[in-house]
Amino acid sequence: MFSAEIIDAIVRAAKANGWPASALLAVVECETSGKPFEQDGHTPSLLFERHKFYSELQKHEPSKLKKAISLGLAIPKWSRNTQYKDQGTSSGRLAVIAKARAVDEEVANRAASWGLGQTMGFNAESLHYPNATEMVEELSKGVDEQIDALVREIKVNHLDKHLVSKNFTAFAKGYNGPGYAQNNYDSRMRTADARWVRKLEQIEKGDFEPKPGKTITMVYQTKLKSLGFNVGKIDGDWGDLTTGATSAFQRREGLKITGHPNDETTALLDKSEDKREIAPERTQATVDDLRAVGSQTVAAADKGSLMSKILVGAGALGGASQTGVLDQAQGMVDKVNQLKGIMDSVHDLAHALAPYWWVGVIAVGFVTWKLYGDVIKRRLQDHQTGVHLG
Repeated sequence: MFSAEIIDAIVRAAKANGWPASALLAVVECETSGKPFEQDGHTPSLLFERHKFYSELQKHEPSKLKKAISLGLAIPKWSRNTQYKDQGTSSGRLAVIAKARAVDEEVANRAASWGLGQTMGFNAESLHYPNATEMVEELSKGVDEQIDALVREIKVNHLDKHLVSKNFTAFAKGYNGPGYAQNNYDSRMRTADARWVRKLEQIEKGDFEPKPGKTITMVYQTKLKSLGFNVGKIDGDWGDLTTGATSAFQRREGLKITGHPNDETTALLDKSEDKREIAPERTQATVDDLRAVGSQTVAAADKGSLMSKILVGAGALGGASQTGVLDQAQGMVDKVNQLKGIMDSVHDLAHALAPYWWVGVIAVGFVTWKLYGDVIKRRLQDHQTGVHLG
């Protein structure tokens, strides 16, 4: 979900250049889904291209190519299987670019795409940046700088005419390269453009409110947390917890409940020093209390915990049967017969595994048992701290 800050920056850029804002928003959506930075809040969103690291090292630092290959950072041509294998998360992408920069910082920056428009580093000079490293530093400053890089690339490659006419096939071919069809960039942009036409109309009418930007989010999260409202992690990302905390604050102060920032809420938030009060019956509640009032979360976790216990029991019976313990425990025969059906079912599922299948069953049972227990503990903690307080 795009923040208001990003939507405003893209709309301003589109209007300044006479482009349809919906089309420019569609391009950004297909490139980064509106996420300008990695999890560190400073590094522009990136995607490291191993085949480009290979070719850029060949051009600029050939003596370092062998090392990059040995580290698995450089490959001679694009490969779907290995290209992004360790870049599925922000931490993974940051780790990869750090390793590549250790080989050569400038070439590593040239071999990655950056920011909201995923501008390739090797285009830095053609976009009038001194080099890729300085381009990345510029994009690290904020959203406006990242949109500026996107605008530069569109103009330099004469793609603006395709943006104006909404010829997304021609645009994608020029912006994403000849392999654009493999990732359906043109059809995705076309669909996103139609969606943004509707969203922009809703925003103009006041029927749709974008997610707040990082700066105002940090202000709200920090202040709300100091007042005792649960906003989760203070990370500048306006999520459900921040929406709930804002709504709770607005309710307490007798304001219109929107769950979003506005001038009236911001003014009161800035002045307020009254910490949120939580009723004693909440802070002293037990899991049994939650069960009594019909907590669906606890009920579901109880069911899962029961199944986990059955798994542990079935695994233990399987182990006892295999090791001969059951033969020595005649007094347990009746109980064994009661659980025999469960044990046989589990055994049938695991017959293709190692002979000691029951060890795995017990392990899975204990792990899931603990997980469901953690769910119950977290739900109780949320109740006691007022996370679900309306």
